[in-house]
Amino acid sequence: MQTHLIYGKMSEIWKHVGYEEELKPEVKALREKLRDCKLLAKQKVEWKEIKRIMKMGRSSYYRYVSLEQKIGIKGLIARSKRPKKLRESKIVKSTIDMIKKIRKENATYGKAKITVILRRDNGILISESSVGRVLKKLLETGKILRSASARPIKRKRVFRKHAKRWEYGKSKPQQPGEMVQIDHMSVSKNNTYLKDFQAWDPISKYVDAQVFTNATSHSAKKFLHQLIRNAPFKIYSVQVDGGSEFMAEFEQACADLDIALFVLPPKKPEYNGGVERSDRIFREEFYARSDLLADTVGAFRVALKVAVAKYNSYRPHQSIDFLTPLEYIKNYNDLAHLSNML
Repeated sequence: MQTHLIYGKMSEIWKHVGYEEELKPEVKALREKLRDCKLLAKQKVEWKEIKRIMKMGRSSYYRYVSLEQKIGIKGLIARSKRPKKLRESKIVKSTIDMIKKIRKENATYGKAKITVILRRDNGILISESSVGRVLKKLLETGKILRSASARPIKRKRVFRKHAKRWEYGKSKPQQPGEMVQIDHMSVSKNNTYLKDFQAWDPISKYVDAQVFTNATSHSAKKFLHQLIRNAPFKIYSVQVDGGSEFMAEFEQACADLDIALFVLPPKKPEYNGGVERSDRIFREEFYARSDLLADTVGAFRVALKVAVAKYNSYRPHQSIDFLTPLEYIKNYNDLAHLSNML
């Protein structure tokens, strides 16, 4: 009897201690919200007003309080919404074995082809989506291998070092050199295959560009150093897509130079729209020229340098009142100097 009582007391104590290190930030925030609701209720504030202020109704408050009293702090942790009973597959084992056999004999066949073969040669009527689910299960359990023709699995970028995730609406440039967009494009001209790196400043529309034989992080790093040397303003931050060329050496270079690096979400090229438009301009106005006879990387670099200078000092831009980027930067600097004097 005494042992039972000790066990009961210990279990009650254990419900309320030992979990602080395991708590997620959202659980701690919920505890603070419950505490604030309790204080407001003690001050005789109506629950209608408490709900407006704290975004929590009376029933939700008492449900959380009850859960915490019954099972401790872990009662505030969001519970899984996974169904207790999952739907069981009605595909018979013989059909699964047949799908596996066909797939092993034809390593590049997908669900559409296998569905047709099952119906045509074996008289098995099964939907394409069902075959797809079977193939997925076989792949997960290692009973078949990925097709050599399948699209490579793209791994999400893990933010552990200097780079940060770009957030819509939170990263707006205020002056030249902030949120400079950098990208690269593949170009083939005069039997020469090139990787063209470009940088575009969203405030002044200033552009810098360089060509390399490959798009590696080392090439991107060299281009970044060139941009810093050439740009008529300080580079504070840059934004790039999630390509591997903007990892490794490029990210380390940004960290060493104290330049903030923001990475766009996957499949969102529109957020890099300025440099994408710049790529198009150089395709149409530089690489598409019939009189461009360069056929080596060195020759292309010389010609590209002239084209970049023309873009920045001769080509007017409607978005900056038909000024050139260098004219806009000069006006911007003059105004900044004047405001400092005043």
